[in-house]
Amino acid sequence: MKSIKYIVYSAGMLIWSILAGEVVFTLKETLALKQNIRINEVCSFNESLVKDDNRNFRDYIELYNVSNEGLSLEGWHLSDDKKQLDKAELSDVWIESKGFFVFYANGENEAEDSLPFRLDSEGETIYLSDPEGNLVDSVIIPKLKADTVYARKTDGTGKWARMEPSPEKTNGGCRQLHNPVLEKPVFSQKGGFYKEPFALEITANLGETIYYTLDGSDPTEDSNVYIDSIPIESRSEQPNVYTSIQNVVKDWKNYEPPSEPVDKAVVVRAVAMDDEDNISEIVTATYFVAQEQYEDEDVLSVVAEPDALFGEDGIYVTGKEYDDWYLGGGGQEEPEPNFLKGGRRREIEGSIEFYESGRLSFNQSVGLRIQGESARQISKKRFSVFARRAYGGSDYLDQELFKGRKIHSFVLREGFANAVIPCLLTDRHIGVQSARPVTVFLNGEYWYTTYIQEKFSSHYLNEKYGVDRKNIFIIKNAYVDNGKNSDINYYTELLDYFEQSDFSAEEAYEEAGRIIDIQSYIDFFCANIYLGNMDMWEGHNYVLWRSYEDRGTGYEDGRWRWLLYDLDCVGIIDLEYYGLGNHAEINAFSAPMRYSLEHKTMNDMSIFAALRNNEEFKKQFVLTFMDMANTNFSFRHVEKVLRAYGEDMNWHDGFFLKRFDYAVSDLAEEFSLHGTLEELTVKIEHPEAGSVQVNTCMPDFSEGVWTGKYYTDYPVTLQAVPSEGYVFAGWKGDVSSNEGVLSVDLNEGAKVLEAVFERRDQEE
Repeated sequence: MKSIKYIVYSAGMLIWSILAGEVVFTLKETLALKQNIRINEVCSFNESLVKDDNRNFRDYIELYNVSNEGLSLEGWHLSDDKKQLDKAELSDVWIESKGFFVFYANGENEAEDSLPFRLDSEGETIYLSDPEGNLVDSVIIPKLKADTVYARKTDGTGKWARMEPSPEKTNGGCRQLHNPVLEKPVFSQKGGFYKEPFALEITANLGETIYYTLDGSDPTEDSNVYIDSIPIESRSEQPNVYTSIQNVVKDWKNYEPPSEPVDKAVVVRAVAMDDEDNISEIVTATYFVAQEQYEDEDVLSVVAEPDALFGEDGIYVTGKEYDDWYLGGGGQEEPEPNFLKGGRRREIEGSIEFYESGRLSFNQSVGLRIQGESARQISKKRFSVFARRAYGGSDYLDQELFKGRKIHSFVLREGFANAVIPCLLTDRHIGVQSARPVTVFLNGEYWYTTYIQEKFSSHYLNEKYGVDRKNIFIIKNAYVDNGKNSDINYYTELLDYFEQSDFSAEEAYEEAGRIIDIQSYIDFFCANIYLGNMDMWEGHNYVLWRSYEDRGTGYEDGRWRWLLYDLDCVGIIDLEYYGLGNHAEINAFSAPMRYSLEHKTMNDMSIFAALRNNEEFKKQFVLTFMDMANTNFSFRHVEKVLRAYGEDMNWHDGFFLKRFDYAVSDLAEEFSLHGTLEELTVKIEHPEAGSVQVNTCMPDFSEGVWTGKYYTDYPVTLQAVPSEGYVFAGWKGDVSSNEGVLSVDLNEGAKVLEAVFERRDQEE
């Protein structure tokens, strides 16, 4: 049997001598082998960079294999405590030669890539040790901003610096980030509207140099040095810059940008820098000189690095790869234009200023992406805008764009119907996107007048329903929009379940109600049918969500619910294709979806097709449809909303004036209703004393009376709802009762009822 001797020299060198005549290794060589594994990148504030296997954004430590061979990390350790180097023992993870591996510091030992400690964004030290407990590498992490990292400039060996993140990718080419520790420079005038030109002065602390730009670009040491005041004056007669860019569409040689000068503002961006390369945050301000025509409007100034928008890799243009193919005559496979690429990797940092009636509401750094699907193809593209701690220090916009709550993100989206219709449906069991009109300037040039609209996301569901963002799963157009991509089977299993099950029995229908929020589905379906939205099916303009876990409360019960999305087709329909004279005539139950696969109809949608023959569903659907027709889409309600957007009931050839008769007739045909339409009138003498819920809706009783029409096939349920300080005293009129909940049969014709409420002290 072979024996091994250990001989220690005074110089500290250990020789392994295998007496049988085998190889001799020195400690120096052994440690050199082990030091092939190095700490390469650390993120202690992962806001939105990369998710772990549980869909969470966790801080991470990236290791790199310097060697030319693959190596195992079995028995190695990571720690944030020098006195406990074995805090996290690594498993048999294999790193290829010149490869990377990311460990998530989530505080749990739940997977091979998770660590039982967390990182401190204020700064700490990370240690890497080998299986024998020898310290191999360490790094002192400074305080980091969100979504930035401390990393080696050269993988495995380079000096450390604050840098742009590159998890599981080379750090080479990543931009080094300066630490914004200096106070921001101060502008003598705030951004806004000015009738006359003026001179802008900028100040900073003694010993600091101010750099500024006027083209929207980030100021650096290569930018203009501020010496004297900057003239702020009207630029509208100057030639267009960004409006003149051609390669914003695929066939850009045949695209002629507008030649007439567009309205312009002056965008000033400035930064302070000292002799030690410390910098301040960038200050951005937009000045509208002699632009009074916009002063009474909401105006959004969007500012971003021109190269990030329109450069070779810019998000707004076709890009170098596509242009080389296009100018070369094509022939090979067409590269994807930059503007068709989406996702977090195609998000750039920018700045927005929002002006309400001429006054600055807020100024904030944000993330910008190109928005939409088909809209990406047009020359004047829309943006998705995100508040992130990585940019502006907060996940929410600084001011409320929509009354009642701050929001995380919004989209700039064209389409009057997309703005108005959600306002008609705010009380229903479906999510809708609030909207408001806005005029947009991009890097100082007038871009378009469009709408700011809420963006459906986990943030939206958290803001609206209070659901834990980590517990949200969203499907959009048959793809995972929020959650793990591998969980798409949850959606396919849902469709399979409804396609393969018989729901005619009461027990089966009850089971369906434990899987989906049936009222949410009915509201969603009724809205699309009434609106004649012929551009929606289960794979297109179709968004639904659920909580991952059933936590037994409110909206976190694990049931599927629906969001109303993309209503462009409500304002656009091919009348010739459908053989119609007016959009209001469309039978949305049976008309084929022109752009869907196989021209399917609403009746072909899996869940509706499965449930429509269940008697309870039929009743619930019919009553809900009439509730919405009598309240959400009533002339009075629609006219009020249209007026707020500068329109009247003649919008879209009088669609809402004509739609009721066609829609309710189609409803009767679809469900083989045999009754007649009869009027139900409910009165409240003092509307401040209470209200009345009618089936699923809460009518507007501000004028003391409401009238709706219902088919006599089903009774109408009324529930008296007294205001605080009042009690319900009974019904009078065609029906007398003291019951708070009343079932009204309309088979004998129209009925008029009055709900009587009295002050509580009057009863006592």
